[in-house]
Amino acid sequence: MKYGAELLEATSITLRRLREGAELSQEELAANSGITRSMIDKVERRERLPSLDILIKIAPALKKSASEIVFLIEEQLNK
Repeated sequence: MKYGAELLEATSITLRRLREGAELSQEELAANSGITRSMIDKVERRERLPSLDILIKIAPALKKSASEIVFLIEEQLNK
């Protein structure tokens, strides 16, 4: 498993693609998931990894389960 910058990048790419695919702005995703837009922005700019708690909150707004999101991040890591 890769860590550090590679994990930040894979997470950023995956969550941004999912958000854009759901046609949500960062503000809309934040409002729908009960987290701050700032947190979403930091994740998408590769400044912060989301905790499992954050993934669980974001998942329903993206019409995914947290485990599906983790799987997609892992797939992105392996590209």
